[in-house]
Amino acid sequence: MSVEQLLRDTLHRADTYEVSPDLFARVQRSIEEDRAHRRRVRATVGWTLAGLLAVAAYLVAFVEVVDGRVTWPWWALEALTTAILITLILVLGPLIRRFGGIFAGSVFTAHPPTAQHFLRVLDVAYYLVFTAFVLIETQVVPREEWLGASGNAAHLQWLTGRIGGMLLLMGVLHAVTIALLPVLGVVFSSIWRQLTPEERQAVTGEGD
Repeated sequence: MSVEQLLRDTLHRADTYEVSPDLFARVQRSIEEDRAHRRRVRATVGWTLAGLLAVAAYLVAFVEVVDGRVTWPWWALEALTTAILITLILVLGPLIRRFGGIFAGSVFTAHPPTAQHFLRVLDVAYYLVFTAFVLIETQVVPREEWLGASGNAAHLQWLTGRIGGMLLLMGVLHAVTIALLPVLGVVFSSIWRQLTPEERQAVTGEGD
């Protein structure tokens, strides 16, 4: 067979080639995920800039000049810090849950719906713990050191400590959860395998 005939046969087979539906679906899903990622990045940058502008506008609105020093009322700084803490709780909570859902799903492979139930319980604990943290650390009466000439500096030191303390608590609790979750998954899988189909249905309220 001549080279020309081989080339003609090859091109003919290429014309009749059909793309695998699975491959097309994977490529399309990859494109959609990439677009969604870009939208999330743009939204994150936009909200971050908006938040910084809001903080700057708030500080400008309550700024005072006393004896040539720029200062703010103690309650204004306290309210701003409380708002920052609440914002961190509302923003980081869903973010942690989104990535934690993948991890929990890989741990509770014996019964995947259990991972969602477990995450809902963790959500309740998350909001209870950090709401309590904000309430405990909120000051309704100024400290003596906040009312002196260097009161703003002392107050800002206290406020940054509160924000850092909450972030540290979040990180520690998240690390403990990551460390304990595989152990819970192993124990759950061991118990789940020992249950009969009737017992599993009684526990979950659904067929197996």
